[in-house]
Amino acid sequence: MNDNEKWLAAAAGLEEDIAYLRAALQSATRHSALTLRQSIERLQVAVAVFKGNAASGMHWPSPDDLFCISLGSCTPVTTSIRRQFKFFN
Repeated sequence: MNDNEKWLAAAAGLEEDIAYLRAALQSATRHSALTLRQSIERLQVAVAVFKGNAASGMHWPSPDDLFCISLGSCTPVTTSIRRQFKFFN
């Protein structure tokens, strides 16, 4: 599987998660519905990022890398791959 296929497969997996959460939304309480909607929105952003990464030919992160999606309130979505990150106990 090449990098583009990995990004698209990951996006497809997230789309399945979105479908599951939408189904759960039908019987959710008011409080849990808000949480589910927020989760769906975040997953939709991740799907768009993953598909964009596939289209742009971005390499798939290695197991030692941390792939980050940053959601800014006034700025566009940014992504990065980090090799150095901190562990918290």
